Amino acid sequence: MSEELELYKQAYERERKARLAAEDVLETRSRELFLKNQELEASLVQLKAQQDALIRSEKLATLGTLVSGVAHEINNPLSFVHSNVDTLGQHSDAIAKLYPLLIESLAVDESERAAFAERVFKFLEEEDLEYFTDELDELVSDTNDGVQRVKEIVRNLRSFARMDAQVRTEADLNEGIRSTLKLINNQISANTRVNLSLEEIPPVLCNPGEINQVLLNILVNAAQALEGQREPTLEISSKENQGWVEISIADNGKGMTKEIQQRIFEPFYTTKDIGKGTGLGLSISYGIISHHQGELLVDSAPNKGTTFTLRVPIHTR
Repeated sequence: MSEELELYKQAYERERKARLAAEDVLETRSRELFLKNQELEASLVQLKAQQDALIRSEKLATLGTLVSGVAHEINNPLSFVHSNVDTLGQHSDAIAKLYPLLIESLAVDESERAAFAERVFKFLEEEDLEYFTDELDELVSDTNDGVQRVKEIVRNLRSFARMDAQVRTEADLNEGIRSTLKLINNQISANTRVNLSLEEIPPVLCNPGEINQVLLNILVNAAQALEGQREPTLEISSKENQGWVEISIADNGKGMTKEIQQRIFEPFYTTKDIGKGTGLGLSISYGIISHHQGELLVDSAPNKGTTFTLRVPIHTR
């Protein structure tokens, strides 16, 4: 009996040691997994920060390419605003001189009125005030129109340049299309026919600045693809489709082969000449749309043009 008990004790001791060893291994593995998980979380945070920095960097680079165009768009209305203000300034001195003449006319004797009237008419003719008063309303109207155009350009630029990637709000993507088109107006050749077919769509919960960046990247690429085409055409449409907002941007430009289409969303991949592209625009655009739980699709063929389709889910607060 004692022999059996001894064997039982030995078996129990072996099992206990094996269990302790297993628990030790399990504890060690658990500790390693915990540390690895912490490292992965830290790496994920760092990667997210780098991604946000990359998006901001690409947006700044894109803004840099817009500077000359925006300056041109602003200088255009400012030039005639400056001209109109200069004209108003030139005639303001004459108007200032006219006032004391009118006061003086109240005290002129009957015998001197004919001579005084001749003096006034001569003054009006020399200062060209008759023409100025006829054109005054138009000058003021044109000046106000120019100022409003500058305000609109600045508003569009501020809307595009919003940097806070954490802020999401309900936005009208049709408005984003219109404002982005105005910003890159100088980059679309004058002979390009732009056809807008924007249906009424619900607001989308998104980061408007990021979506505008995607629109700008694709529209600029389309404009560049149309260079040299005989009848360049840009077709832009929007619609609601079963819980999604879909935006289509199609050009009849150079198009792409299947091989290129498979790589266009890769970071740093570009078919442009050195110095003309970073290869990040479409990669970042793809990341932005994916971050919005959406899709960015491309359909193209050589010499038949390219169509990009953005699909963003409709979310409400």
